Amino acid sequence: MEDIAETLRVLGPYERFFTASHTLNLYNNVGLTAHYTLTPALLTKPRIFSALKALINLHPPLGVTILGENTREPRFARLKSIDLEEIVQTILLPGEDTTAELDTVLSEQHSRGFELGRLPGWRCLIFRDHEDEARDAAAGVGGGNGGVWISLIYHHAIADGVSGLALHKSLLVALSQPHKNPTFAGRYVVHPQQKPYPSSLESLIPLPLSLPYIVSQVWSKVYFPPPSPPTLYTGNPVPASPNPSNTKTIYKSLHFSARALKTLLSVSRRENTTITSLLTAIIAIAIFQAVPSKFDQLTSSTPINLRRYVPTERIQEVVIGSYAASLSSEYTRCAPSPSNLFAIAREHTAQINDRLDAGTADLNVGMLRWVSDFFTFFKEKLGKLREDSFAVSNVGVWDGGEDGGVDRVVFSQSGEVVGPAMEWCVVGVRGGGLVLGCTGCEGIVDAHVLERIIEGVRRGVEGIE
Repeated sequence: MEDIAETLRVLGPYERFFTASHTLNLYNNVGLTAHYTLTPALLTKPRIFSALKALINLHPPLGVTILGENTREPRFARLKSIDLEEIVQTILLPGEDTTAELDTVLSEQHSRGFELGRLPGWRCLIFRDHEDEARDAAAGVGGGNGGVWISLIYHHAIADGVSGLALHKSLLVALSQPHKNPTFAGRYVVHPQQKPYPSSLESLIPLPLSLPYIVSQVWSKVYFPPPSPPTLYTGNPVPASPNPSNTKTIYKSLHFSARALKTLLSVSRRENTTITSLLTAIIAIAIFQAVPSKFDQLTSSTPINLRRYVPTERIQEVVIGSYAASLSSEYTRCAPSPSNLFAIAREHTAQINDRLDAGTADLNVGMLRWVSDFFTFFKEKLGKLREDSFAVSNVGVWDGGEDGGVDRVVFSQSGEVVGPAMEWCVVGVRGGGLVLGCTGCEGIVDAHVLERIIEGVRRGVEGIE
């Protein structure tokens, strides 16, 4: 406890959901990685560390750790100090295939958690081109002509995917204005400022549950869960005994041009749908084409950002945090034609709009307050079939203006050992293209099937017109 400056608050049910999964090594973290194109002088190690210090001072969740993660009532606690040398790592890229190298490193990062209690629930990776690093070291500068990738990997209890985009926007501002950043007097040690910690989802947003909803959930989830249809594809069952080999994250990304992103936006408007729904339809069709024909059903989960329901006067409080629910959807096998593709996308969009119109009543996250022990909650899922085939999480499009400072962003996360067979992570940069990341745990989806799905999604996106 000598590293703890102040104990803050007990975690809410949604936050405890992620601490329990982290403790059990069932889900470790989320990541946002951005390619910074600032001048080399602004991307030296001292500049980046000063910008990270400014980031910690601005966003309280970066200055905390979690105590009692393996108990029923874990708490956030502010650290007295954070040695950036312990949580920041510089990685040299070979310069041959940056995409593959990033995928490999991110897979490894999402396969391991955090040393909570002593360190904060996040870490930072700085990727430099090997040749640029050697040249810049000799010249006394940093960054290289090709820019620098910076990755923020963090515990889902302190921040969600949308938060990662906000963190990088704050980091870009700090890097662009070095004269306003705090400096160091020796070692790269930060003493987090005493600022109020953001409220939990449940204490900030009302999550009322109707009696019919409660009864249906308890009936179908607890007492009489219906058997999974044999024609529903959800990958291989949850491992009965999770271990490092069957919980290892496999992450692969697809990078599309600015023109492809522009086309997706244009076609989505034309077909009265959204990019999220259009990509969901593309992924569903690609899975159907890749799995055996005996599987004619799929289910998906779509995260819903709940910040829209936060009172206006408190919206700044929830810039960084975990504030989301999810929508479940079902699909049946159909011919992979453009008309069917757009029909699936429009139906998915209608479901999302209906869910948003219903407000915060009867959301699945509202049921979490009835879970008394999340460790038992997760352990009861081991060895059983999964509920969802896939999930699609879209954190949006980065709009950096004319000069930008960031031209590419990658969204990634841990594979969910007890969750969907695969999770698709979507993020774009206006003028800089779109990145789709596919994440899952090794062995959930057979390797040759996964390759066919990923290639099918690539063809599906490139074929939109």
